[in-house]
Amino acid sequence: MENIIIRQMQTDEIEMVHKIGKRAFTGLESLWVPKPKQALVAVKDGKIAGAILYKFIKAGGRKIGYVDYAFVDRDYHNKGIGNVLYKGAAEYLWEQGCDALTALVKDDNVGSWGLFKKNGFARTSFVNLAKQFGFLGALKQYFTTPFCFAIGMDYYVATKNQESVVSTPNSIKQLLAFFLINALLFSVTSLRGLKYDITILVVYLMLLLLTTTTEFIGTRCSSERHWKFRVTSGGALTCVFVNIGSLFPMIGNWYPERYEKTKAFRKAMGMTALVSWIALLILTAFLVFSRSQGMIASVTKQVGVYLLIYRMIPIYPFESFGSKRVYDWNKGIYVVMALATLVVIICSSI
Repeated sequence: MENIIIRQMQTDEIEMVHKIGKRAFTGLESLWVPKPKQALVAVKDGKIAGAILYKFIKAGGRKIGYVDYAFVDRDYHNKGIGNVLYKGAAEYLWEQGCDALTALVKDDNVGSWGLFKKNGFARTSFVNLAKQFGFLGALKQYFTTPFCFAIGMDYYVATKNQESVVSTPNSIKQLLAFFLINALLFSVTSLRGLKYDITILVVYLMLLLLTTTTEFIGTRCSSERHWKFRVTSGGALTCVFVNIGSLFPMIGNWYPERYEKTKAFRKAMGMTALVSWIALLILTAFLVFSRSQGMIASVTKQVGVYLLIYRMIPIYPFESFGSKRVYDWNKGIYVVMALATLVVIICSSI
């Protein structure tokens, strides 16, 4: 595109790039944008319009160019700058002798991962990463990037020799993995010596089954689209830490095979999350307002409240639980659901 120059960031531009990065992200994400040490900037009409922060990692005997942050200034959105910036960054990193390029992207952030895919990146899993770079090479990438902490994010890889690192999820296998992973995470929670551990675990898994099943029912509202269930690969270590003191499931969702920038698509995404949210809300509300006293009812109510808290927050790191999809589709419906959820949560403690 004319009038867009991709070049190295200058030393006196560090503060400006950092400021633009913080503006580009919302909520807690803006707090995590670091001051760049190495970055490529997109310059339009003499002004920095976006940047890609990167670093190099040695793993499995290979040089990897890791895209740490990629963003475009809000004032320059929808002007094609992202496409030029991502393409220029990929070309630059290949020129530096990288054997592979990697990046972490939020599950529904099609604006970002769509551009990565255009430049040869593909979503992958830790298992496939280990096959490609060896176990130690994959482990190094896992801990030298936010991979281990980034809840709801996926790892993307581009290889110079076009070796296959693509992860093609099978929904049944991914569902089984989802329940197994969360059962294992519960074992961390149970170390606190909770009463009725087995009962809590069974109720927990049944509520996760309820949400995944009703979310699947929500996908039927958009029957022309093909959906697959997938467990996101990022954030496992965060889930372990949080589960020491509370229940916190690993993210798993139904994802469409093809994303679109249309109202109909936003509705389809919103419906999958809304149906699941409503089901969980109705069950928990019934138990709260009926004042059920049985052990199973009490445990179900408590676990349901935990899951509802995560469901109602539409900002990172909670957005992948579904409320962001509802918010992006219809803010009015989101407000109604959030208020109803808040009432149930408050009443559960009375």
